[in-house]
Amino acid sequence: MKFRKDSPLAAFSLIEMAMAISISLGLAIGLLALIGQQIEFSRRIAEFRFLRDEASQINTLLSAIISRADSYRIHADLSAAIAGQPAPDSSGTVLQLRFLQPDGRIRRALLGQGPNGEGGLQYYLESPLNAFPAEPSWTVSRVPSAVRFSNTSGILEITLQDDTGSEITYSGNPD
Repeated sequence: MKFRKDSPLAAFSLIEMAMAISISLGLAIGLLALIGQQIEFSRRIAEFRFLRDEASQINTLLSAIISRADSYRIHADLSAAIAGQPAPDSSGTVLQLRFLQPDGRIRRALLGQGPNGEGGLQYYLESPLNAFPAEPSWTVSRVPSAVRFSNTSGILEITLQDDTGSEITYSGNPD
């Protein structure tokens, strides 16, 4: 029996329906693959947030602070630096900076990891009474989980690492 195309009984054949469904499924699978790829790409970008967002700002602050210092010493940790112990190490978690004031006095500051290995990069400014505060004067960044200062080659190197393992090293000679 033959139907006319404008007849109310006209329909698609089984082969045509199977082709339409398979094309739709292929497009849906392709779309899901693209969405999965976009999610993975977004996750990767979020992993490097420290390097992307914080690193350039930290570089600007470190450049401004260290370039104004007259000299520096590296201490093993914050308690050793606050206690005024000699700085025999060529690497450590705290950098002591000395600033010559206009009136000839010397003022010190500490830059480094918080007490007891706490994360972040903290800045402690010595009071006029030659004492360091218990709490940081301000926080350069809360993101770094590990801070390391070293001067094994005559050049100051500052290495910061975050929780995801991203690491950046700043180097320069403040003299």
